[in-house]
Amino acid sequence: MKKLLSVLLSVITVCLLFSGCNENADVDKTTSTTETTTTTTTRTTEDLSTTFKEAVTNKVYPALEIDNGDGYTNKLAVYQTKYDSSNATRTTNINNAVSRLNNLVIPKDAVFSFNQVVGKRTVLAGYQEAKVVQGDEFVDGLGGGICQVSSTVFQAVLRANLKIKVRACHSLEISYVPLGGDATVQWNSQDFQFENSSGSDIRLKVTAENGVLTCTVYSKDKVSVGDVKVNIDKNGEQYVLTRSVNGEINYTTYSKYSKAKPASTSTTKKAG
Repeated sequence: MKKLLSVLLSVITVCLLFSGCNENADVDKTTSTTETTTTTTTRTTEDLSTTFKEAVTNKVYPALEIDNGDGYTNKLAVYQTKYDSSNATRTTNINNAVSRLNNLVIPKDAVFSFNQVVGKRTVLAGYQEAKVVQGDEFVDGLGGGICQVSSTVFQAVLRANLKIKVRACHSLEISYVPLGGDATVQWNSQDFQFENSSGSDIRLKVTAENGVLTCTVYSKDKVSVGDVKVNIDKNGEQYVLTRSVNGEINYTTYSKYSKAKPASTSTTKKAG
C-alpha cells in the first residue's frame, strides 16, 4: 500500500511540473510581436494603482544619445498635435518628456523604446498629476499628457516609413489624434517601440510650443521614404490603421475603445 501511495505521489508531482512549464510557454508566446502587423490590445495610461511598480521590460536596448550638432538635414516626416497650454500640470509633463526626446539620435537599425528613453514617471523626475485613464474614467495621476507625446511620435515615424515594433491603443477614446492612431504607454506594462529601418541614422526634433506638439524625423543621409499614406477605417467597433508605401500596405494595427463615464465623474477627454 505504501509503495502504491508513493507511486501516485510521484505521478502527481510530475504532472504539476509539466503544468508549470506549459504556463511559462504561454507567457512567452504573448510577449512576441510581429514586424509588419500589430494586433493591438487596449491598455490604460499611467494607472494610479500601478504607477510605482517596476517596469516590465522584455529587452533592454543600447542607450540613445542627444546630438545637437549639424548633419541631419533630410526631413523624412513631421506630425503635430494640439494641447491646452493653460493646463499647467499637463503642459509640465509634456515638456518633461519632450526634453528627453528632442534631438535624440537613433542609429541605423537601432530600436527606440519610449519608456527606456523617457524613464519612469515620478515626482522626483518632475512629473505632476494630470488626467490619466483608470478603468472606465479619467482621473488625476502622475504623468498625464505623456501619451500625447508618444502618440505624436508614433504618427511621425509612421509617415517616415519606420518599422513599428510595439504599439497599443488606450482603453478609452482620446481626442488629440484620430481614433486608431494613438500609442499609449504605461511604465510598468506598456511601451511604444520602433526600429530605425531607414538605412541611415535619424534624429527626432520634438518641440512643445504655444499649445502645439511637433515631432519631425530627420535623417543623416539622403533617404526616400516613398509615397506614404496612412489610413484609418472603422469596422464595427474596431478601428483599422494601415500604412501603404507606393501603393503596398506594409503595416496594419487594430484598436478598440470604450467610452468614459459621463462628465459628472469625468471632467475631460484630453487625457493620457
